[in-house]
Amino acid sequence: MIFGNPLWSFLLKRAIICNSSFYHPFIYQFTIHIMSEFPIACPAVNIIRGPLVESRHRVSACIVDNCGRILFKIGDIRSNVFLRSSMKPLQAAAMVGAGAAEHFGLKSEEIAICAGSHGGEAIHIAAVQSIMAKIGLDAGYLQCGVQPLLDAAANKAITLSGEKPKNVHHNCSGKHAGMLATAVHLSMNVGDYCHPDSDLQHYITEFIARVADLNPANVAIGIDGCSVPVHGIPLQNAAMAFARLAEPVDVSDSDAEALRTVADAMRRHPEYVAACQGRICTELMRNGGAVRLTAKSGAEGVYAAGWKNPLSSQAYGLAVKVEDGAQRARDPVVIALLQRFGVLPEELPETLMPFAAGLIKNWAGRTVGSIEVNLKDEQP
Repeated sequence: MIFGNPLWSFLLKRAIICNSSFYHPFIYQFTIHIMSEFPIACPAVNIIRGPLVESRHRVSACIVDNCGRILFKIGDIRSNVFLRSSMKPLQAAAMVGAGAAEHFGLKSEEIAICAGSHGGEAIHIAAVQSIMAKIGLDAGYLQCGVQPLLDAAANKAITLSGEKPKNVHHNCSGKHAGMLATAVHLSMNVGDYCHPDSDLQHYITEFIARVADLNPANVAIGIDGCSVPVHGIPLQNAAMAFARLAEPVDVSDSDAEALRTVADAMRRHPEYVAACQGRICTELMRNGGAVRLTAKSGAEGVYAAGWKNPLSSQAYGLAVKVEDGAQRARDPVVIALLQRFGVLPEELPETLMPFAAGLIKNWAGRTVGSIEVNLKDEQP
């Protein structure tokens, strides 16, 4: 439809507002209505060099409470977005809800790594191997594939040792171990656990749909980089699901307990969710204790987080999607929104500074530009 085209919408609105010969109240109202029905991502992040805006990143984002009330929004928050690894906490909660974590006696840090994108550090490999031993399967059952380790030091160490990375080193191996634990516990076929039509993946999709207030039939399914299904849901539903991760309401007792268990594990062991240091998820959760901040990054410019009002049962969720998938825009938007809503202070801890908007320096250490975030709430 032409009204969904950003350029057409912009030109038509300009024509109606600026050209009196074209102006008609009915056409103006109709255009505003159409544009509200077909929202587009907002140019929220500017890359400045000298006197020019060198690049712009368009962003859609929202903050929603755990009852579904939208508190902030920009861009398109109603179209399905693949949450990529930001979905891992909900996938891990499906494992806990199935009873697999309790049945196999998984430790809190092992639950955390099921929800994480680990860097391949020694503690991460040990946790994944422990899960596989507890469920009685060897690492060959992990179908995530092989990739270089995300943690630079760990990747350098394995390279110098002459050892080649294995599937257990993949950043998603914890998620895969958790899925296999669920399949074993529920007596499902472990050979097809990655297949979108497997009993396991249907079970996980149904769990995600429940906690995000969606019909499972409306959840988009793709294949992630690690071979398991990736779920596409609207940002407003993703934000609400993360608000419920922080403080579950309007869900069953068993789903609420599963969400709490995963969120608690992530907050207690943020180094298992990402890295021992230097990753945004780890540093955010280390600095968000007062509001029980739970946070998870995703590829292609996706981020989701949830936190709780310490004085009530009210909780809030954030979901972000950068249209072009750029991480350099995603992280500053996340930091800016958490500052705006009082989750983070205006004066950031040093460990969070690398993820915020700020100066751009070249290899010689000279300041050559800046990253600026402009978030204008589009709520009526």
